[in-house]
Amino acid sequence: MQDRKKYSIWDQYRYTFDYLRKNTGVFSLAVCAGDAVLSILLPFLEAALAGVAAACLVSSGPAGQILAMAAGYIILLQTVRFLQSHVRQLRVKLLFLFRGKMGPELDKKSLEMDGQSLESTQGQQKRRAASRNLYSGNEQGIEAFAAGFWDILIHFGGLVVYGVIVGRYSLLLLLLLTLQTMCTAWFHSLAGKREYKMEEEARENLNGLMYLKRESIAPGNGKDIRLYRMDRWFLGEFHEWIGKVTALIDKGTTAVTAAGIAGAALAFIRNAAVYGWLIMEMAKGNLTLPVFLLYVGIVAGVEIWMNGLFDALQQSYVNKKIMDDYRDFMEYGVLKEDGEETLKNPGSIHEIRLEHICFRYGGSDADTIHDLNLTIRPGERLALVGLNGAGKTTLIKLLCGIYRPTQGKIYLDGQDMDTLTRKEVFKEFSVVFQDVFAFSFPLAENVSCLGTGQEDKKRLRESLEKAGLWEKAASLPKGPDTAMNKDLDEEGVSLSGGELQKLMLARALYKDAPTVILDEPAAALDPIAESEMYEKYDAMLQAKTGIFISHRLSSTRFCDRILFMEKGRIVEEGDHEYLMKQDGAYAGMFALQARYYRKKREEERIYE
Repeated sequence: MQDRKKYSIWDQYRYTFDYLRKNTGVFSLAVCAGDAVLSILLPFLEAALAGVAAACLVSSGPAGQILAMAAGYIILLQTVRFLQSHVRQLRVKLLFLFRGKMGPELDKKSLEMDGQSLESTQGQQKRRAASRNLYSGNEQGIEAFAAGFWDILIHFGGLVVYGVIVGRYSLLLLLLLTLQTMCTAWFHSLAGKREYKMEEEARENLNGLMYLKRESIAPGNGKDIRLYRMDRWFLGEFHEWIGKVTALIDKGTTAVTAAGIAGAALAFIRNAAVYGWLIMEMAKGNLTLPVFLLYVGIVAGVEIWMNGLFDALQQSYVNKKIMDDYRDFMEYGVLKEDGEETLKNPGSIHEIRLEHICFRYGGSDADTIHDLNLTIRPGERLALVGLNGAGKTTLIKLLCGIYRPTQGKIYLDGQDMDTLTRKEVFKEFSVVFQDVFAFSFPLAENVSCLGTGQEDKKRLRESLEKAGLWEKAASLPKGPDTAMNKDLDEEGVSLSGGELQKLMLARALYKDAPTVILDEPAAALDPIAESEMYEKYDAMLQAKTGIFISHRLSSTRFCDRILFMEKGRIVEEGDHEYLMKQDGAYAGMFALQARYYRKKREEERIYE
């Protein structure tokens, strides 16, 4: 991913534990610290158990004293084991809940960030990468990163304790263990970086695999897949993409396996040397049996601590990268700070003025909108027409504040839109975009955009009646409270394309914003039906500003003014009669479309 911010490991730890403390309090930090202490103490007590038992057996003291000493040690060991187990469970629970509390933060960012950044390819990539921090289970992301810090502390602390014990007896033995540890760490570090690189490449290919899976089972694609025997093509693509992913994963696991083999070979050499030396020392009488057993347990423990430390460091390296992606997304997409001024005339019809507006999508080397100047009068019926790709939808997103201009200013009644809060700007516009769909919530919530029971019942019914959808809504199993689709409710109902268009109109009417924009919601209809629908919409928009967008010129003849757009510029402007008299681009395209539709209707009559 390009332009990804990176943070130091210490900065990520500071961020994580600041957030942990703010959301769960110091109790969670105390629990983690307690778990670290107990997790270091418990293995030492277990390693020393054999030595303590041997000491009891060779002791010449009274039997009762020996039994009391052995029983006391066992009780201490079991108590520490019990405490460590329960404190570890509590740590896992607290860190899991901590990760869960971060979910709304990511969702809030996605919902409130500027539309341009979120819709961009880079924004979508960053959003997917950030989601791994919270939604990839407890083995990846911030939960694993926080746990990994304590695991590193535990294993490093264990190595220090064991190292001090070994060093007090033999510095040479400590040096041997340290060298072997450093060599093994180097092998694992190389393997870890290789594995992470392969996983990143595999994940990029996995997006292609997920696309194939999604499209192959999409209900709307079933007809084409079966009629055109595309199943063979899909299976071939599945095989190819799965091969790419598994090959990359295999490279990563091969590196880890090689590092493991190298580490095991070094461990074998170390154990042979260390155990051989300990046996010789005991044979010479320099070590008693209890001390020998203690050091055997300590040396074995060093290997366990060492392997645990390598794993914890490797996981922290991987999860630190995931944390980088998360914070990178959380700081992405704020092009300009939200304004603080309030709108002088909220809810009234506005004069909207655009001065020298330019807009360029991120990553593009050319403007989509070029030095555009436009004034929309209060209550005007305005049409934006032109071929697909002329910049009509982009201009609408600029008008209603979803996008911010690259250059230039937009004014509402003379107030610079950049000085207003986005929430205030959004309240002034109702937009029905091209892709009409219903969220899988109750129909009433789709119209009001409010939670169940929060809508105005009278206003809801009036909006549905004006849109021509009330009879359908009333006939549903639960009336307007019936869920749309079956994603969240098995009893949900799916609306037809025409009903969805009425639903979107009802939503716009319920919001009752002073400016209503229709961005080709009827593009799937034939020209006559689209024209009739637009005129019906126009009749409903009393005392409002209406902006109608279409690439079919006949659909917007009723408008006060028509703007013909080409390549991000307004090339012609006027009402229908005026533009036809000018005999320019608008008139030429109108005549061409008229001939096409006349020919099409004649062909349909022939086949009837």
